[in-house]
Amino acid sequence: MNRNGKAISALFSTFPSSECFTSFCQNSNNSPICYSFVDFAFRNGIIKTPDIESLEQFIHAHTEHAAKYKVTGDINFEELFNKKGEMLRLNLSLRAFCNRINTLLTANHIALPPVTHSMLIRLKKEPLDTDYKRNVLRSIAFWLGHERAEISRTWNFETLSKLFPDKGGSQKYGDYKEGVRIGFALTSRGEVIDHEIIGWLKKAIKSYISESVSHFLYGKWGKVKSYDITTLYIDFPKEKEGGNLLHYMECLKSAVALAHQIAIRWPLSKYYSKNRFLSIAITAGEYGVLDNHLLSLLNASLPGDPMIRVSDYARHGILINDIHVILCTKPEEARLFNGESLPIWWITSIWTTHYFDFVPDLLHDETLQNSPASVEKLGRLLWPMEDADPAFPNISDENAIATFFKYPHNSLLGVEIAKTLFYRKRCSEAAEILRIVLSINRNDLVARTLRMMLLRDMALDTPSLRTAAAVFRQAIQEADNIQEYCDFHAEDFYCEYAMIYLGQAMSTVMHMRTHPEAGANIKEFKRLQQTVYTGLDQAKLLFEKGMSVSSSGTRASFLLKIAAVLKTMLENDEELFVNPEKPIIGGAEIFQRESMDVQWQIGYRRSELPVQKQDEMVVKITRQKGDIYNAAISLFSYQPTTLFCNAVALWDFLPVHTVLTAKIARQSLQQAIDIARRAQAENVCIYAFTRTYSEMIPADEYIDHMQKALKIIDDEVGGDLSGRQDSEIISGPPQDKQPKLFTLNV
Repeated sequence: MNRNGKAISALFSTFPSSECFTSFCQNSNNSPICYSFVDFAFRNGIIKTPDIESLEQFIHAHTEHAAKYKVTGDINFEELFNKKGEMLRLNLSLRAFCNRINTLLTANHIALPPVTHSMLIRLKKEPLDTDYKRNVLRSIAFWLGHERAEISRTWNFETLSKLFPDKGGSQKYGDYKEGVRIGFALTSRGEVIDHEIIGWLKKAIKSYISESVSHFLYGKWGKVKSYDITTLYIDFPKEKEGGNLLHYMECLKSAVALAHQIAIRWPLSKYYSKNRFLSIAITAGEYGVLDNHLLSLLNASLPGDPMIRVSDYARHGILINDIHVILCTKPEEARLFNGESLPIWWITSIWTTHYFDFVPDLLHDETLQNSPASVEKLGRLLWPMEDADPAFPNISDENAIATFFKYPHNSLLGVEIAKTLFYRKRCSEAAEILRIVLSINRNDLVARTLRMMLLRDMALDTPSLRTAAAVFRQAIQEADNIQEYCDFHAEDFYCEYAMIYLGQAMSTVMHMRTHPEAGANIKEFKRLQQTVYTGLDQAKLLFEKGMSVSSSGTRASFLLKIAAVLKTMLENDEELFVNPEKPIIGGAEIFQRESMDVQWQIGYRRSELPVQKQDEMVVKITRQKGDIYNAAISLFSYQPTTLFCNAVALWDFLPVHTVLTAKIARQSLQQAIDIARRAQAENVCIYAFTRTYSEMIPADEYIDHMQKALKIIDDEVGGDLSGRQDSEIISGPPQDKQPKLFTLNV
């Protein structure tokens, strides 16, 4: 379609009838937008004179007899976007879709409001009850008309408008009886708590909710409310009906993420001091009984002054939904005024390195950047020299490192600083921060695991195999310390521990493939080969332990399959060790056999069922477990990796490729690219798995890897997927000749 055709399609999608256009222009608030459309139509040769009457006549002449699409069934706006790939031909993330719309509006000088991710989430849940919301919907319709002309004949502004309930007409605006209530209480221990401090706390809470959990910001939900001057609370409803604790997944995850953010932002604020204490409490259940529980949790005096407290029922939900925090091993008992006994649990540590998003205050802190000035500042703070250059300006105390030095007992803050440095490949500085954390609390499992990960990443960056082996040994020593000092029975510890062996094994393979001399000495070749096999076996053993201690085993079971397949492929073809031109691939039988073994191990298969029913059950359970695991991740530097692994599971492990398989795999890879671009903009790395082991790589390199993976799929698919049946089997090369996504970069 040419430029003029696209412009006309966009116009009719935004204003499907002259009545629609007239009523829009009669609203004086819309005047700037109306005139921008007149100018748009004139510039594109749609009308000869730039006035409203000409445009109205054009729309009337071309839409008067147009067929009207009737919305049928129970579909609403949320369901339309949940099926956007099928119904709108959109294989973009919501954030990327918003960016595309806003770019088009700007390029065409259309004065409609930009579409934000948070507003798109709100439109999924709220009625279309304001002019602003209606104009945001027009922005969406404009893009659909311009970029998806055939779709916009069905889904234009008027049909999209019919997907919304009347105000108050949906349960989502009524009363939910159950959900999560999270409270925040500031207590004075010698210093005044005034309205300014409470104002800061309210603003910090509102900021995070609107930016990151805005799907709960509708009706009376997600609003900051007050018990009294120093005590605030927010309700996140359980939107799914039923008594299953799995239905609390979204509201509990959001509450824990909010607690994590405020727990870090508070000590970084100018109002923080040892004489003002912030307690945070998370309760779950029926709202009618939560107040007494919440206030008791907030006001309880607990050993060690833990900041984030959790009710018994909320704890059950956190564990069942695999929300990655570490809780105390034994609760304190509180007695309520009615005689009820209330167990009080608290969070001792958070697996922030993988699952919880960056804290903006740290992401933008002057000492935690990658610029030469920042590196110099941080070096002077961490390792002050007596003979430092006096010409170098004094370093302000208003930075995260200086704050941590004032309060080194705050392990949550220390680990979060180290995590931010780690994702910027500042491993030595991150290790120094962790040294301070662990000097005060050597039992901190998350801090020790992060130090083990740092050592592993440093080993991968060393210049020689010999040096790498020494650093890998040090990482294993750290794992030994964890098993001596910590309560280490956690899936993420075992997975990261196993990754030491997997990383050493596969980096050795990569060294042998790129250094011909490694194969010249037969004795040395056999030694290195055995090192690889031993490492892969050890990794498999640790992944199995990770499966056994987890409520889901999702991460460990996937990685176990990878390690098992790698060993089998290498054992079947020794040439893979020495020929860099030969891709590391294997036949379908290898992937099926190793995958099925793991499925039996983890209980996904049942012998009394026929094979077809077993396969169906495996798919169902895998998707459910995957949804739970993916829902727990808000860290945008880790989300791309889970999306890549989803594509690997579909493309590399399924014996038959269909059009539907290709569509889903491509969508996962494209979403990974979209999210990685955010990491690129923030100058943080991606926790990647694109070379068969975990490593921290720059976002631009990760995007290149994803584009290579997309090309592999596109080459096999052989053209555009649109218009092809989902069930169509793709006849590509034989399985033992097909490149694999997860070994593409080895």
